Amino acid sequence: MSREISGFTDDLAEALESETHVRRRYKHVMVCGMGASAIGGAIFADSMYYSSKVSVDSCKTMALPEWVDKDTLFVACSYSGETYETIFMYKLALDAGLDVITVTHGGKLRKLSEEIGTPIVPIKGKDMQPRSAIGWFIGILGAIIEDAGGPGIRHQLRMMLPRLRGYQREIESEDGIAWRIAKDLEGHVPVVYGAPDMEAIAVRMKNQLNENSKIIAFSGVVPEFNHNEVVGWYDDPYRTKFMPVVICDDRLVEISKILKATLDLLESRDVPVSVIDTKGESLLERMIYGIMVGDHISLYIAALHGIDPCNVDPITDIKSRIREELKKLE
Repeated sequence: MSREISGFTDDLAEALESETHVRRRYKHVMVCGMGASAIGGAIFADSMYYSSKVSVDSCKTMALPEWVDKDTLFVACSYSGETYETIFMYKLALDAGLDVITVTHGGKLRKLSEEIGTPIVPIKGKDMQPRSAIGWFIGILGAIIEDAGGPGIRHQLRMMLPRLRGYQREIESEDGIAWRIAKDLEGHVPVVYGAPDMEAIAVRMKNQLNENSKIIAFSGVVPEFNHNEVVGWYDDPYRTKFMPVVICDDRLVEISKILKATLDLLESRDVPVSVIDTKGESLLERMIYGIMVGDHISLYIAALHGIDPCNVDPITDIKSRIREELKKLE
């Protein structure tokens, strides 16, 4: 897992060279996936919100919204190619007459795409944990969105690669932010909060803590936090057993002021707080920085607990149970 997480920037660089097979422009790009395969879509849905004439959406399962039309490009993402929900939605998109592209390493989704003749953008390289393919998904989806009519994401990502490599060296150091937060979280249940543009990054970190660290974790978003969750943090006698991890973004002054007030309140109630101040020259770069920090925190907690971060037997178990339930519908 350490090798896979450290390989993020190399995967991203290689993914940017992918042929997307996009031959026209679209008004909408809908990205479908589960787990890590979905996060790439969520990242661009957030980062392109302000800067793209093409709207990017993360697709919900197991139905399409009424607004999809011939100006919608549907991108089915599944590293393994075996994700039931994604294959179901892939077929649904085809039935709706949408243009469909698959992003996958193999499996049933790739086989279906080859049989039907829909374009495939392959995830190359050695086999890895699906959640570690985030660099591939960001690079490929960025290229697809650009070719579909979005901004020049390839150039933006290529220009930030040297800085991302520098961030990685900082993050991996023994006195870096990832080790510090991993140690701070000992004995606490993490609740990861993101500033509005960091909501997807908070979800990614929560997921990595679940899968790599094998711990319960939750996520949320600020300032929505201040209209409901703050009451629990203020009054619940068990609040000190949890630790908020707040992923900040100082792009908007108003949000920075709201975050400061929120952190001050939590500290006044003796709630221990860890803060990740994201770095980068653009929103997308700051989001990727947040991903890198969160991934390393999850790895280091696994190391502190002496557990294998790669094992995901519970996911195998639930997928087996789902298959048995679905058979009852046949």
